[in-house]
Amino acid sequence: MGHVFVVQGRIGHLDCDAIIVPTDRSFVVEEPWHAALGVEADAVGDLEPESWAEHGVGRGRSRGLLQPAWFVDVVRGGGATASELRAVMGRLGRALEDVAAAGLPPGAGRAKLLVALPTLGTGGGGFADVTGAVVDAQLATCQDAVAGHDVDVVIVAATASDYTAFQAARLARGLEPDIAAEVADAARALAERARRGELALFVGAGVSMAAGLPSWEALIATIAERHDVDLDDVPSPLDRAELLRRELGADFGAAVARETSSVDRYAITHSLLAALGCREIVTTNYDALYERAARDIEGTDAVPALPYGQPLSGSPWVLKMHGDVSDPAGIVLTRSDFVRYDSRSRPLGSVVQALMLTRHLLVVGASLTDDNFLRLAHEVVDFQEQGPHGEEPRLPLGTVLDRRHVGGKARLWEGVFDYVAASERGRPEEQSRDLAIVLDLLAAHAAGNHHLLDPRYADLLASAKERKAAGAARELHARVASLGTPWEALAQALALLGGDRSP
Repeated sequence: MGHVFVVQGRIGHLDCDAIIVPTDRSFVVEEPWHAALGVEADAVGDLEPESWAEHGVGRGRSRGLLQPAWFVDVVRGGGATASELRAVMGRLGRALEDVAAAGLPPGAGRAKLLVALPTLGTGGGGFADVTGAVVDAQLATCQDAVAGHDVDVVIVAATASDYTAFQAARLARGLEPDIAAEVADAARALAERARRGELALFVGAGVSMAAGLPSWEALIATIAERHDVDLDDVPSPLDRAELLRRELGADFGAAVARETSSVDRYAITHSLLAALGCREIVTTNYDALYERAARDIEGTDAVPALPYGQPLSGSPWVLKMHGDVSDPAGIVLTRSDFVRYDSRSRPLGSVVQALMLTRHLLVVGASLTDDNFLRLAHEVVDFQEQGPHGEEPRLPLGTVLDRRHVGGKARLWEGVFDYVAASERGRPEEQSRDLAIVLDLLAAHAAGNHHLLDPRYADLLASAKERKAAGAARELHARVASLGTPWEALAQALALLGGDRSP
């Protein structure tokens, strides 16, 4: 059985296997989709599926697409809203069935085909005033599709209000993913921390590997092969990297940067982590995929990477612990880099330790073999044990969310980090998918309510009493919005819930 994921972002930036593109019966494909399809404006007409005018659904015909694309007519006709919406969802269901029957191979590292689609019909389709009904119907259609076909679907919401509406609808339907009960409980507990602003992230290489980038060891091997450097008799990855640096000289950092910037579409795991709303993120990755996912959610370029940029109030920042592709000379990968790390990058380590002391650190995609991270963690533990409260029970520094159970790792970090294994399956692709499903559950429970007071989503409210309360809250926003500074905080809070939208 497949799974329906929900993320916020841009389909053209997300690594997936096929996309569903909204259009109309005249096959007018809006300009923002051209880049995602990989075609110029004058070539869009060549994509029109066979029998399009008759059916309003079908696969794009061009072989020049970035990825397979199916088109769906999502425009409201002249009939009743409910019947028109059913017709659109019927076409969506046929598109998803056709994708599943097409025999497409899943992308590298994926256990199932991943199909991405936006919120349908709420732009130029004419359903904007009943977006809540669209959200509920689209979610039901996608869930039916994955129940009957061996594919995963990811709904990519372009706005915060659509995103939280889909999450609220999933939870109302009883989101019950195929994961162990104790893992689901851990995800919900982490979501509660995220809602309270207590969660910070530590993102390791495993997250970017899901987008097609290599592990550290594979990165070293690839560079060695490209430059014909023999590393067979050097066992340690750090020493292999050290030898590479000596052989390549000034070209070493540039070679690393080239390999780790070869992918420009982020993985679904990047989107799910960025959706948690954490303001402090630490990563050992050189690539900028997490930052790109975060920018798509924030709707701004203001996601600075430290130490290269300055943090901005109210915006997330990413601390690049081992350097960045934009600074090849500063990349940390070799034995000598690690030996000198404390003397050269002590302020960065201090920030990481401050997060261990003041936040709950969620570690994802990291093997916990990085000497710098281990030293920083052990110093914090030693500080806590030697401090004035050393005899009191110590709270864990955070949670390690691993894709598979490693008994030795769990025992090694017992009492320092909570340890949660996402999967009990054998294949790495299945383990990675289970990890994404756990993060999807976490993100669903951590999502806010940006849609709550917006009248476009009224169909998602459970009762007439809730709809009446939403209307009263919108009226209150209208009354306090112009009252000046003393009322500013209340006006902003109501606006964040959609209170600034008129019926």
